[in-house]
Amino acid sequence: MRYIFAIFLAFFFVGCGYKPVSKITKDVLSDSVYVDVIVDKIEPKNSVLIKDAVMEGVVSRLNKKLGSKDNSNTFIEISTSSLTYQATIYDEYGYISSYKAVLRLNFKTKFKDGSVAVIPASGEYDFSISRRMKNSRYADSIISDTEKYNAIREASKEAFDEYISKLAIKGYKNGSN
Repeated sequence: MRYIFAIFLAFFFVGCGYKPVSKITKDVLSDSVYVDVIVDKIEPKNSVLIKDAVMEGVVSRLNKKLGSKDNSNTFIEISTSSLTYQATIYDEYGYISSYKAVLRLNFKTKFKDGSVAVIPASGEYDFSISRRMKNSRYADSIISDTEKYNAIREASKEAFDEYISKLAIKGYKNGSN
């Protein structure tokens, strides 16, 4: 009976087949990755926030090293497709009290085998805003720079998560299973 249970247990663990994303993407990405962002002319600070979020994700989520353009076989070039703020909640006076930032990015990726793919990804982030008082009523609903930049950073992280899930599918299809 113990022998049969041990065989069943072994088949269960082998059949499970769980692999972390960093292992699946190992076949498509090199150990050193170069990340670049095309600077948005309208709001250049957004590009810095996006690049920081993606570089953090490459190191922490994919367990890759950041390298220079000359020493890397994998290149990720990020461009902003769109950034919008949508009102989601209104208060009893009709003022906006919550927004959703929707960020769409294009990840142009040159893989270690030399192939190039443009992988679109999007991220969202819901946030409340501060309101100014005027004559004992809320005068307006404005998005502060701090709230805006935090929303862009968090939406970038979510977009990067979508990107690496698409990379994992590509790695799985390429035989990394």
